[in-house]
Formats: sequence, structure tokens, C-alpha cells
Amino acid sequence: MKRTNENREIVRPKRGFRLSTIVASAVVVAGGIVLPAAAASASPMPASATVSMATTHHDKKDEHHKKDHHKKDHKKKDHGNATGGKGGNATSNGKGDATGGNGGNATSNGKGDATGGGGGNATSNGAGDATGGNGGNATSNGKGDATGGGGGNATSNGAGDATGGNGGNATSNGGGDATGGGGGNATSNGGGDATGGNGGDATSN
Repeated sequence: MKRTNENREIVRPKRGFRLSTIVASAVVVAGGIVLPAAAASASPMPASATVSMATTHHDKKDEHHKKDHHKKDHKKKDHGNATGGKGGNATSNGKGDATGGNGGNATSNGKGDATGGGGGNATSNGAGDATGGNGGNATSNGKGDATGGGGGNATSNGAGDATGGNGGNATSNGGGDATGGGGGNATSNGGGDATGGNGGDATSN
């Protein structure tokens, strides 16, 4: 009898220990919430999925940058201005004539402005004539302004004539303004004639 009772006392603690172990492994207490052990030990998301998402986002960003860059280039091209070159100056210190170069013409077919180049100045310090270059014409076929180049000035310090260059014409076929170039000034400090250049015409359609 005594041996039987001792065996029962030994078995009871073992059973109690096994039961508590099973309960502890079956549940996990986190923040006061009892969760199944399987949920607590769930494996994290694969790292490859995160890398794939990051790569896709990077590719889309590069594609958007390329498209945005293409739009900016196209926009810049449509809005470019057209400016004619300025005519070269001319100086004569002898009996020869001095004639300033004509300003270059400018044509804009977009939204940019068109500005004709100014005529070159002319100076004669001898018996020759001095003639300022004509201003370049300007034509705008878009919304930009059209401004004709100014005529070059002419100065004669001898017996020759001085004639200022004519201002360039301006034509606007869009919503922009049209302004004709101013005529060049003429100065004669000798016996020659001095004739100022004519202003350029302006046409707005």
C-alpha cells in the first residue's frame, strides 16, 4: 500500500508539468492578447518581393524622367527666339566710301519672338560717303512679337555724304506685336549731305 501511494504522488507532478508545457506551447501572450503559437511564429515576407517592388518603382521613375525630359526639350524648341545678326560697322579714313553691313533677317514659326539684326554703323573721315546698314526684317508666324532691326548710323567728317540705314520691316501673323525698326541717324561734319534712314514698316495680321 505504501509503495502504491508513493508511485501516485510521483506521477501527479509529472502529469501537471506535461499539461503546463502543452498549454505554454499552444498559446503566446502578447500585449494581453492570446494568440495561437502558429500565428506568433509565422514566417516573414520573402525579401525578394521587396526587392522586386523597389526595382519596379525605380524603373517607373526613370521612365517618367525620360518622358519629362523629352517634353522639356520639345517645349524649349517650340518657344525659341529668332534673332538676326547685327550688321558690321564700317570706317573709312581716306577717300573711299564706308558702308555698314545690313542686319540679318529673323523668322519665327513658333511662339518665340523674331528680332531683325541692327544695321551696321558707317564712319567716313575722308572724302568718301558714309552709309549705315539697313536693319534686318523680322517675321513672326506664331504668337511671338516681330521687331525690325534698327538702321545703322552714318557719320561723315569729310566732303562725302552721310546716309543712315533704313529700319527693318516687321510682320506678325499671330497674336504678337509688330514693330518696325528705327531709321539710322546721319551726321555730316563736312560739305556732304546727311540723310537719316527711314523707319521700317510694321504689319500685324
